[in-house]
Amino acid sequence: MYHTKWKIYPKLTIYIIGICCKIIKLNLACIPAYNEESTIQDVVKKALPYVDKIIVCDDGSTDNTAKLAKEAGAIVISQKNQGYGAAITTLFEQARKEDAQIMVTLDGDGQHNPDQISLLIDTITTHNVDVVIGSRFLDDKTKAPGYRKTGIKIITSASNYGTNFKVSDSQSGFRAYSKDAIDAIHPTEQGMSVSTEILLKISNKGLSVAEVPITVSYEGDTSEEHSVSHGVSVLMNTLKYVSIKHPIKFYGIPGIALVIAGVVIGGIFLEAYLNDQTVFYGSLLASIVLFLLGAILTVTSIILFSMANLIRDRN
Repeated sequence: MYHTKWKIYPKLTIYIIGICCKIIKLNLACIPAYNEESTIQDVVKKALPYVDKIIVCDDGSTDNTAKLAKEAGAIVISQKNQGYGAAITTLFEQARKEDAQIMVTLDGDGQHNPDQISLLIDTITTHNVDVVIGSRFLDDKTKAPGYRKTGIKIITSASNYGTNFKVSDSQSGFRAYSKDAIDAIHPTEQGMSVSTEILLKISNKGLSVAEVPITVSYEGDTSEEHSVSHGVSVLMNTLKYVSIKHPIKFYGIPGIALVIAGVVIGGIFLEAYLNDQTVFYGSLLASIVLFLLGAILTVTSIILFSMANLIRDRN
């Protein structure tokens, strides 16, 4: 009789623990940070009331970012400096290890308001969406610098072209992800264009997206010096991802147009040569260049289209 009870109770205990683990839902705030010692403590302390745990990825900071984040109550993961995207990738991996139900990402520089974390989490739980983006431009009340606002809108337009969404702020780092999204999204981009990469992965995986208006603060922002180069870099990477997803539109249609233009100009050259014995070397050169360039673009679109379909079928 004793042995029978001994066999039953451990199994019952394990079963109960398993049920409890499923009931407990872990919400994380994840903060990528690089040299944010002046703001990181305040961000962590303000975010603590809204989540169960805070993870800070210290991306090779040379100041006291990691130390101050720990003192404020965060768990800190330190890595060598690789870029914003690499930090986001690390945070996604940690969220999967923690079996988080919701992960909220926000910046460590104080631009995002931690008091709005609950707004993003409530949107996921109430409306049952996979990803919520905190948009700076949804109500068009954000007082962002003009150059920044214009740049973000250009990048967002390019990003929207490559996805099934029409978001107003594709570059916002203030986002919330459901468990399904956390498990499905595996970023690879190391730079700032990771925001666009994630949107394209969301679209490819068939995940749902919602936006909520947020407020931001640009006080103390020191990124203006490099804003143009950063913006161009993000735009080029965005176009790269868009071209891979829509190769026919991005390469094929322009390629066919160039081939047609080359043939037309070639026809004009031949007509002039046959009828008037006149050689227009400029027309001949233009015809050859346009035809070859168009042919290269067309072949590229076919190859990328075939590769994309092959990868999609394997997944």
